[in-house]
Amino acid sequence: MSELPDGIEPAPIPEAKDSALGIVARREGDRFELLLGLRARGSRFMPGNLAFPGGKLEPADEPQRPGAFERCASRELFEESGLTIPPTAWLDAGERTTPPFFTVRFRTRIFVAELPAGETLAGAPPAPEEIEQLGFHRPGEVLAAWQEGRATVPPPLVTILRALVAKPPISIAGMAATIRLVNAEEQGSPRIEFVPGIWALPLRTRTLPPASCTNVWMPGGNRFVVIDPGTDDTAELKALLAVVRKRESSGSVVAAVVLTHHHRDHVGGAAALARELAVPVWAHAETLARITLGDLPQRALEDQEILDLDGLTLRAIHTPGHAPGHLVFLEEKHGVLIAGDLVSGLSTILVGFSDGSMEDYLASLRKLETLPIRTVLPAHGPPLPAKAIAATRAHREAREQAVAAALGAEPKDLAQIAREAYADTPDAPEFLKEMQTRAHLVRLAAAGRARRADPGGRLWATSPS
Repeated sequence: MSELPDGIEPAPIPEAKDSALGIVARREGDRFELLLGLRARGSRFMPGNLAFPGGKLEPADEPQRPGAFERCASRELFEESGLTIPPTAWLDAGERTTPPFFTVRFRTRIFVAELPAGETLAGAPPAPEEIEQLGFHRPGEVLAAWQEGRATVPPPLVTILRALVAKPPISIAGMAATIRLVNAEEQGSPRIEFVPGIWALPLRTRTLPPASCTNVWMPGGNRFVVIDPGTDDTAELKALLAVVRKRESSGSVVAAVVLTHHHRDHVGGAAALARELAVPVWAHAETLARITLGDLPQRALEDQEILDLDGLTLRAIHTPGHAPGHLVFLEEKHGVLIAGDLVSGLSTILVGFSDGSMEDYLASLRKLETLPIRTVLPAHGPPLPAKAIAATRAHREAREQAVAAALGAEPKDLAQIAREAYADTPDAPEFLKEMQTRAHLVRLAAAGRARRADPGGRLWATSPS
């Protein structure tokens, strides 16, 4: 992804669908265990994550009548686990809305109920295409597994587990009240952690569709940094500042604003936030040379430089291509890469501005494929598995072959080459297809496989053998 040129409308944030989930608890001694399922690896939403049973509101739930969300929670529970809890047994535990990391979002009513006497789980989940495994777990054990990297848990569940561990409830009503308080607090100023120690907040920016937001990542231990505050919208910056202050209130100190590169949808709020927090801006020298920070203190980060954040360590890695000063940050304990615009969870990365380089971009992807990465945190879209890096390179190389195939011995206009090379994406903006095609043609020309046929670079042909 990249910044949105003037005259192009930004993408809307996807509407949230109504849904419900049920937290089923059973007593084990003096503590409660919670029913959790492992979402199928092929699931479109949060694959491989532990989750409570739930799903979107369906016509069978009779949305026009009161109690539709409770009926939805009961239906989803039965479909995913085989357990039966009547809608009237659920206690209200608040509401959460999926933040705009995802193209699919949910406005979820949350309920709590105790497992009825005599109800037991079947030997295998009844809907393995949705839930691969089911079981009752103690909140503390799940939280520990997540912190140690042995389990993947979505952020809303993490905050719920943390609250139940901090103050174990003695009744189902008490559990519902605790979760309701957590949900109310998180709706306003969320602690979003896909990975321990790395907070996140997607902010509305002027970025290329289909993205509508740029993800701000806040990794750290006793010190933390704020990476890519890309919005200049006052309300969005206020929301980010509230999360920063929330983290500070837990005892962590903000050390710097950090930038992956200089594009507007990554730096739009950098100066204002750094000034408000009284911290410096850290970025690659090529990035600092392309932005205006006034009298703010700044520091140029080097390739392979280690950032010690007192409990979490980042390694800065120079990955030019999308931009000359592009940096990514590797947290090696959990194998997490904060990737900026190297990859995207929503679409392809644009390499087409005047200072971009397809050759450098592909080399940067190859460089990262050798590193011990398990999770990629992109600037746009949800977290990705490490294989997304290799998949991105393969996609770009396949597109380059399509560009090469569109060339002929006679000069052809750039627009025609782009239309042929991007025939599978007819709805993509023409100027973006042309920018990306030109980047590939420049690389092909350097390899002796294409040639410019006019001074302006509008006409291209294959190179003579």
